[in-house]
Amino acid sequence: MLMKRNVHALLFIVPLMLICLLTQAQGRVDIGKSFANVSRLATGGTYVPGDTVEIRVTIAVKTQGTATIIDEVQVLDAVPAKTTYVPGSMRIATNEGILYKGPFTEGFDADPARNNAGNIIINIGNKATNSIGGRIKSDSSRPTFYNSHCIMMVCYKVRINPTTNYYDTISIRGSVRYRPIAPTGSIVNHVFPEYKLLVFPNNGFCQNGTDVSAASDFGGTFGSGTDPNRAAPLSFTTSYIKQNISTGQPNDYYYAIVKNSSPTSLTNPNPGLPNAANRVFGLWDIAGDHTNSTNTAAGNAPPAATAGAGYFVLINASYNTNVAYQETLSNLCPNTYYEFSAWFRNVCPRCGCDSIGRGSGTTGYIRGPGNDSSGVKPNLNFEMDGLAYYTTGDIKYDRGVPWKKFGFTFLTRPGQTTANFVIRNNSPGGGGNDWAIDDIKVAHCGPNLQMNYHPYVIGCREQQFAVSLSDTIRFMYNSYTYFKWQKSNIGGTIWTDMTGPGTSGVGTPSLVNGMYQYVTNLPTFWANASDSGTYYRVVVATTLANLNSNCAFKDGSATMVSAVTCGVILNGSFTQFKGAITNGKGYLSWSTVNEENLAGYTLEKSRDGRNFTVIENITAKNISPAHYNYTDPEEISGDVYYRLKMTQPDGLFKLSAVVLLSANNSFAVRNVQNPFAQQLLADIVMPEKGTVNIVLNNDKGQLVKSFKKDLNKGFNQVSLEGMSGLANGMYFISFEYRNQVERRKLMH
Repeated sequence: MLMKRNVHALLFIVPLMLICLLTQAQGRVDIGKSFANVSRLATGGTYVPGDTVEIRVTIAVKTQGTATIIDEVQVLDAVPAKTTYVPGSMRIATNEGILYKGPFTEGFDADPARNNAGNIIINIGNKATNSIGGRIKSDSSRPTFYNSHCIMMVCYKVRINPTTNYYDTISIRGSVRYRPIAPTGSIVNHVFPEYKLLVFPNNGFCQNGTDVSAASDFGGTFGSGTDPNRAAPLSFTTSYIKQNISTGQPNDYYYAIVKNSSPTSLTNPNPGLPNAANRVFGLWDIAGDHTNSTNTAAGNAPPAATAGAGYFVLINASYNTNVAYQETLSNLCPNTYYEFSAWFRNVCPRCGCDSIGRGSGTTGYIRGPGNDSSGVKPNLNFEMDGLAYYTTGDIKYDRGVPWKKFGFTFLTRPGQTTANFVIRNNSPGGGGNDWAIDDIKVAHCGPNLQMNYHPYVIGCREQQFAVSLSDTIRFMYNSYTYFKWQKSNIGGTIWTDMTGPGTSGVGTPSLVNGMYQYVTNLPTFWANASDSGTYYRVVVATTLANLNSNCAFKDGSATMVSAVTCGVILNGSFTQFKGAITNGKGYLSWSTVNEENLAGYTLEKSRDGRNFTVIENITAKNISPAHYNYTDPEEISGDVYYRLKMTQPDGLFKLSAVVLLSANNSFAVRNVQNPFAQQLLADIVMPEKGTVNIVLNNDKGQLVKSFKKDLNKGFNQVSLEGMSGLANGMYFISFEYRNQVERRKLMH
């Protein structure tokens, strides 16, 4: 069981069951109440009409030096309003949810439970009857946890009425009554505080991405460092207590903040099981954190002891259903969609303890359903402002996909800027319920912004050139309709609002392929060399007030105007420039005519087709015709672009076409002229000689032009003529070769 420390960030809530509360932590008798969404147990989700919810009371009677004995133990409850009791669902289960006794009938009969018009009474313990509770002894009653503690769950199921409305609340209360025998004491009547779940639509995660998390503690990532154990405790509220990792820590009720879940910082994640020297309790996974992992399912590899790496939280959950994360955030935006989510990992594959008290490594151990020996599965609820919105369901141990993301999206109310967020452990402790949490997120859910030119719009610095920018805004809801254009002359770090017609306004989205979409067009303007390096972007919001505040959404992308030298007319012309890969290296050859008073050729190389560096200077022969060749000493890997600069002694020059050599011989369209005018140029890489079908459609999907081009193996520069008569606007071009299709959006 894994826990979090003092987190006031708003993330941790716990899977599918909601806890109501408990007695004092680590007492002789720990009691908690939770509810598990049985309909979402395998996948997680919100609570929706028709879902079946199991209401659970966990009772842990613990030995503390001497045995603890309680008697006349009763669980009392009332079927919540807006739900219907499921007949035959009353039962006693182990802490893993496995049936131990029952199911019980509803009537006043021989078994120890009854449902009288919605009033639930379940008597438990040795010699319990329908009228009185029985006795539980910590060191001998069953289900037992290693013959030291008796842990059981008392359960019944209800179904949320199908007629229940979304945003209705369902209240869960109830109590537990018992008489302490050893130590002796007066009758305890433990009344659970009211706990509420919200019937809420399951909207999933943000489809287009989010901005920075508002959660505390490094945005819910817990920061990074070189020490195996982070010194500072969690910066948000939690019921758990901080403890450094060791082969026997964190214990139940404790958490650790680590960069490697191995107490010895072992970097081998698979040293075998059990491994008392390198694994917590000899069994826990050895892993790194989750933040910025290239494989989000696998997470980061376990780092060495002195290496700098990200931290995450390991929790050994308590016998009670406690709060892992709680935080009030007061910087929310009104009328705005947010995602509340976190990444979790079940860290123990063999932590189970059966009802007789045998651990997973003991002869005769009874495995759980599906031959599972991981024990209690983590299950957490996500809460907001005292309402349970979402449950993770049971998080199974999964060696193939260990890290899993859970969470939901919600819309803040008009004027709302503050909310309290909670992640609550919803499973009891005992064998299992050991887990990790990372990347807690409460983040602004934004639309997809797609600029027609990105990341550059390029023109010639020798003369003015027209710039026509547009941005397509797409979102799952019809909400981000307010927009404004901004520009930056300081490298995209300081932005100012643009003014004038068309630079701000309200879009009118239409539904396109399941998403609400509109386009904002910045009025065309003329740029020159002095505008080079200026960035442009669009920001959007759900209201005008949000647009002019920090609540405006920006996706971090921008388009830069770049004025480049296009060259001049020289005495000399290229008749050929081609390349080939020979013995793994780039072999380049070119021919010219009319060379006269040329200084030479500068051969340039690029990895992206935009940023070129000089690799060689070749003296001109100044004869006609002239032939040259050059072998790049560096082996070709990936895509490599080459171009030539023909130069006169006075510094004037002109550029050749670009040659692409690629270690990847598959069909690919590398560069397409955008915008285009009388003709349209495209660079196409062919795996072999063949025919490419090219189709140009307008923005209504109507066919405008079609071409068939017979191309050679390797790099080809294709020119499509006859474009001058086309109307200005947006076009879509597709290139098809042997069932492979590449598409581009263009402007004319």
